[in-house]
Amino acid sequence: MYTKKDYLEMKIIDALPPAEDLHSLAVGDIYGDGRNIIITGGDGGLFWYIPEIPERGIIDTGYFHVGLALEDIDGDGILEVVAAKQFPDEYEFQILWFKPGKSLKDVWTPHILDPHCTGNPHDILFTDIDGDGEREMLAVAAYSKTPGIFLYKHKGRTDTYWEKHAVMEGHLTEGLAVADLDADGRLEIVSGPDWYICPEGGPYSGHWKREVYAPDFRDMCRMALVDIVGSGRMDIVAVESEYKEGHLSWFENRILEDPENSWVEHPIEDGFIFAHSLQAWKDEESGRRHVFLAEMAQGGWGQPYNWDARLVEYTTCDSGLTWDPKNIYKGAGTHQALIVDIDRDGESEVVGKSWKHPIVQIWKRRKEPSPILDFKHRFIDRDKPLTGTDILAVDVNGDGLEDVVCGRWWYGNPDWERFEIPGIYQAVNFYDIDGDGRKELICTKQTNTGCEDFYAGLSSDFCWLKPVDPENGKWEEHMIGKGTGSWPHGTVAAPLLPGGRGALIASYHSAKEEGHFPEIFEIPDDPKKPWPKRTLAGIAYGEEIKAFDMNGNGRLDIVAGAFLLENKGDGSFTPRCIANGFEAARICAGDINGDGKPDIVAGEEILDFDKKEAPFARLVWFENPGNQRDEPWKMHIIDTVRCPHSISLVDIDGDGEAEILCGEHDPFQPYRSRSRLLVYKKADPKGLSWYRYLLDDRFEHHAGAKVIELRPGNYGIISHGWNERQFVHLWEKKG
Repeated sequence: MYTKKDYLEMKIIDALPPAEDLHSLAVGDIYGDGRNIIITGGDGGLFWYIPEIPERGIIDTGYFHVGLALEDIDGDGILEVVAAKQFPDEYEFQILWFKPGKSLKDVWTPHILDPHCTGNPHDILFTDIDGDGEREMLAVAAYSKTPGIFLYKHKGRTDTYWEKHAVMEGHLTEGLAVADLDADGRLEIVSGPDWYICPEGGPYSGHWKREVYAPDFRDMCRMALVDIVGSGRMDIVAVESEYKEGHLSWFENRILEDPENSWVEHPIEDGFIFAHSLQAWKDEESGRRHVFLAEMAQGGWGQPYNWDARLVEYTTCDSGLTWDPKNIYKGAGTHQALIVDIDRDGESEVVGKSWKHPIVQIWKRRKEPSPILDFKHRFIDRDKPLTGTDILAVDVNGDGLEDVVCGRWWYGNPDWERFEIPGIYQAVNFYDIDGDGRKELICTKQTNTGCEDFYAGLSSDFCWLKPVDPENGKWEEHMIGKGTGSWPHGTVAAPLLPGGRGALIASYHSAKEEGHFPEIFEIPDDPKKPWPKRTLAGIAYGEEIKAFDMNGNGRLDIVAGAFLLENKGDGSFTPRCIANGFEAARICAGDINGDGKPDIVAGEEILDFDKKEAPFARLVWFENPGNQRDEPWKMHIIDTVRCPHSISLVDIDGDGEAEILCGEHDPFQPYRSRSRLLVYKKADPKGLSWYRYLLDDRFEHHAGAKVIELRPGNYGIISHGWNERQFVHLWEKKG
């Protein structure tokens, strides 16, 4: 299915479904029109997706569990959705089937198949169990007071409940598959480590005989059936699915050859973490047998997050004697994933969704890796003495190459020798202040000199430095003025005033707690004199600020998180709230949906200082409506990550369209946070779905993930962390 030259890209169809978690997944051509639909459900509702448009909608609200199937219940040629809905009581369920209208957006009509299922229908499957030409339903009720496997017979009317028969009761199991395993003309049922044999009186005559095929496996398994040895009968592939150390084996069907030893285990691999996706099939052209397996990012029972969750494929061409394993993706977990040709292009994709922190995903094959991944990491500095609040790419020494500035040091391109900038504490921005064509640095001075606490030295005492001989520590220093807030957590220097005069705007880290509003410092005719200062706007915002012409009138406006400050052209700025209830950490601006209007990309800041953890937060873009009304802009969620405190918008792959860089921030676990540097590329022209690429997952990021032009036309990424103060990073193109 995949060759060694194949690569998978993960596309996010829905980054934050309206559900606490997602349990179920199914894919099918509901209307028979050649278009596959994704159905998924969880604690919040049952949802549908048309991935190629993309469009999405809701079938019903409520709590839906893992069991889900698509089946033409009423024989009209249209697939209905069969799902299990939980009542407020933890152990009370109904099994329903939902009939779509003429379109997916119409109201779905619910019908009750089983009004009272005392177990959680973890798996649902339709098959003709009795050979009468009609398909019956099997359901595994797991994780309940009365677990079991139940068989449902259609009575022939859509308005009546189905007849219910117990195949097995009182035994915990999960997973479900059906085949004629012993070649007697009747179907057997496989669930968990067991298989069940139909009683002589027929499938409805009583409990089925339970036999164990995997005596060393625990109860909770996923299994798949495929003829591995070529006997004409199905063998069983099984993986322990709800454990941190799950085993994967295949079991050779020896029922006819050796009834006393009906199943022979052949181990494949162990150590799987919540491997809740499993499929197996035979390639009819090559004869190879394939096994697909995927791990979850997070399992139940309070287990830690699995940052290294894998999608793995095994192939054998010697009847299972040896298996060729291949990790086809790493770094994103999934649950109940399916191999299916979702876009009908003749090649199979992986369709999945995560359970906790729900995301709906598609992995698409491409022949060569994206140039986005063509970057390697190196340390610019691994011994920086002090934390930097910002990192800058600017030509310090005037040689035409952008250097790196972080904290009170600068690093010369291309050998990255470190030089100290005397007399300052933090470099926060740069601008051609005196109009000589060279950029000067805007910095802050240190307070509480001599103290050992880095944080206590931060201040809003601004100065600007003109490089004279920076390699030898010679700079001209001139004071700007003192800000009102604690220290600047966001600054912008740009020609914001009438006549193109420049100004510095600063937002302060103390904005929320102390009510310190952003301030504007105007560059005077003689910039060596103190700069006049005033409040920019009465908004309690203390994060990143950007200058961008948001309405196309030729004047630079100010983007300050959830606020847009319109430049009136007379030195004043009118604030408008564009997003309610969104605490922005970092922002950037650009045209995301191609309508000619600049949009805003923002990362949400959520940090839990009591628990000392960085929860998942939203990475979003706000769609510019192109009007001046005081109304929220439409928010589109790109992904959910941990505190996206580093964001940039840049054409990283050179295709003429900008991608989003995002670095995660976790200040609580230095060196062990597994924070990621991610790149997002539009998967559709409107920016409603996104490809996600992982560049690195080893370092924490704070106000970083910025682009540097290393040489003309050759770009890299620079970044740094808050607690990992000693590191200054560069990702540059390989070769």
